[in-house]
Amino acid sequence: MPPVKLSLVDASADTAPRGAGTRVVDAMDPDLPVSDVRPTRGTTRVPGPGVRIADSYEIIAELGGGGMGVVLTALDLRLGRKVALKLIHNELLSADFRARFSSEARAMAMVSHPNVVTIHAFGEYAGAPFMVMELVDGETLEAWLAARGVADIDEALRILNQICLGVSAIHAAGTLHRDLKPSNILLDRQLRARVSDLGLAIPFGDGRKSKEAVGTPGYIAPELHFDITADGGATPQSDLYSLACIAFELLTGEPPYSADDDFVLAVLHGTALLPVASERRQGLPAAFDRVLQQALAKDPNERTPSVELFRRALLEARNDSLEPVRILVAEDDRDFRELLALVLGDEFPGADIECVSDGRQAVEAFDRKPASVVVLDLQMPEIDGMGVTALLRARPNAQQVPIIVVSASGGPQEWTLLASLGADRFLVKPVPLDDLIGAIRRATRQRSSGNPPPSARR
Repeated sequence: MPPVKLSLVDASADTAPRGAGTRVVDAMDPDLPVSDVRPTRGTTRVPGPGVRIADSYEIIAELGGGGMGVVLTALDLRLGRKVALKLIHNELLSADFRARFSSEARAMAMVSHPNVVTIHAFGEYAGAPFMVMELVDGETLEAWLAARGVADIDEALRILNQICLGVSAIHAAGTLHRDLKPSNILLDRQLRARVSDLGLAIPFGDGRKSKEAVGTPGYIAPELHFDITADGGATPQSDLYSLACIAFELLTGEPPYSADDDFVLAVLHGTALLPVASERRQGLPAAFDRVLQQALAKDPNERTPSVELFRRALLEARNDSLEPVRILVAEDDRDFRELLALVLGDEFPGADIECVSDGRQAVEAFDRKPASVVVLDLQMPEIDGMGVTALLRARPNAQQVPIIVVSASGGPQEWTLLASLGADRFLVKPVPLDDLIGAIRRATRQRSSGNPPPSARR
């Protein structure tokens, strides 16, 4: 096993306050000042409602905070809009930390993208630096996930798509985020995502690589703890790894690795087998497994080449999961069976179409090679469609497989019983083949989203 770095760098370790004075500059100014200061200790005084900062921002309320500072809701008096004002604790005001805060402002100012939080201004209040940012009316992705447990697959993918676009924009600006995690993703009421908190961001592209293991345990790329490669260090692939951890958590409801101890967690990320997402969440299409595993590769050189390609791969996996790759048909009418084989083969090119003539052959064929969709005649020799439905639903690998039942006869009692057994759709012969194709696609989409059909539909 490669050597492990035993210490995790805490970017907030430096402490120091500074004298009073208020100053504000535009965030787009390339010469944002970073003053050298003499470390002293003090206590942060959080300005209360009504207090004006730099004569331009009137405090409304405290929005949140942590070990590094406090975020306040304020009114921009010049433009009449609400903003978020981030103020650093006085006890953290060493020269190094002040430089980090200024670097965060610069990093945010360099990115203009709807999925990255916008910075408006940078200044000082009572000796402490502050920045003024876009106010996002919503919650963090961490809070959103905690409230839901497991997200709807399509909803999770919409959020992931936006996060990827935001991170790609940060990389295009020549910056590494280095602390991507659910609590640093903001969601507004319409679930529009913004990447925030670039406090650990650094430039890249000059050939130098930072080996600092900064960030949050559980999302730190293994090359920042282990000597995975000879030229190891933070790169866009390190951010990609963190993003893949977020994607895994969004799609399965749990992180790829878990441990109570930070060091043990780092070892798991560096040495444990790659997790299989479809084994963590029942009904998650297996098409996502390869995409997530490539982005979570231990060696950064083996990962997906870029965040943009990762975004596209997620979308392609979703599209692949909505098209059946193997369709099993059980129909005792030879002519109709042959017609179904021809139509399904044309509509789903590349799919494996297998047709059998009775229910027993259908069960045997599924056990030999599981199908992604099953089409059954209700009335068949050996075992009828109702019996096949019950037998398949008893198999763990068939619980999320769409089952379409076709019948020349039958009443409400049959439909009700079949629905209770887990059939997805019911069609009455003569069946318009366009209706059958549509039923297959709707049932596949519903099952692949992780939500079984609420009731049988005729």
